Amino acid sequence: MPRPGGNPDFGTKYRFDYGREKPLSAQVKAQILPETKQQLKDLADQQKCTVPDIIRAAIDEYLQKNVE
Repeated sequence: MPRPGGNPDFGTKYRFDYGREKPLSAQVKAQILPETKQQLKDLADQQKCTVPDIIRAAIDEYLQKNVE
């Protein structure tokens, strides 16, 4: 049963820190094949990370190569 009145410190005192300087707030949507999605999940399991981590790293690497 929730506490009546809620938690006044929620969102200020109890905030999850992802260890980043800036929060991730923008989203990009891409349509991919189911086989590609499964390959990304398998790779994430091997590297013990998440699929979004792999995609962010790939985008960062691409931008470093192609943007001056």
